[in-house]
Amino acid sequence: MKLNTEKITEIIPIPIHLYDCIDSTNNEAKRRAQFDRGYHLYATQRQTAGRGRRGHDFYSPDTGLYMTLSLRVGRCLQGVQKITCAAAVAVCEAVEELSDKRPQIKWVNDIFVGGKKAAGILTELLTDSQNRPRAVIVGIGLNLTTNDFPDQLADIAGSFGEIEVNALCGRIAAGLISYCESIDDISIIEKYKLRNLCIDRTISYRKDGTLHKAKAVDIDADGGLIVEENGEITTLNSGEISVIL
Repeated sequence: MKLNTEKITEIIPIPIHLYDCIDSTNNEAKRRAQFDRGYHLYATQRQTAGRGRRGHDFYSPDTGLYMTLSLRVGRCLQGVQKITCAAAVAVCEAVEELSDKRPQIKWVNDIFVGGKKAAGILTELLTDSQNRPRAVIVGIGLNLTTNDFPDQLADIAGSFGEIEVNALCGRIAAGLISYCESIDDISIIEKYKLRNLCIDRTISYRKDGTLHKAKAVDIDADGGLIVEENGEITTLNSGEISVIL
């Protein structure tokens, strides 16, 4: 089924912009940021230049859902990392509601199913020419019925399977907006922790050019990953981690 404005609006009545194909929904949200105030949803089922964190490409064939939610400037600016956590919870809850899948979250922005990454989140803060915050955009890419991945992704990428795309898009957007309206609610982080696959496991990460191995012990109230290494406690607020099996 194709994306349909009326079906999505029945779930979340905000301005919706749908595309048959686009370079990137995050790029489109940036291009329209000076015109589109408040909540806006941009979505497509195929991207030609999907992006992930740290400039990585995000494989975006026509077997997925790729969406960006532009958020109101306000309280959300106080917790950009918490918005990413809220988005991860919103994705998991929507998938759980609409399928038999039970996704897990790898800190900070990856959604796994069956031990493989099936979705990613890219949260970006937009500023004006004077570097003043203008908007927060949250890009979410989900593999739905994708089975054929490029060689470099074949062993690590997974898919959620058949899920009605309009219901999924609408529920994710509605869930994220609801959480953003109360971004300081501690229950968001609690839900994030319940689904997190890193807690109590050994992880690796790089800091200042040095590779570290540590035990992930908790998620703090701001979405930071608390780790223990050689008896010392550190909180990671950004960066990439790998879970060591």
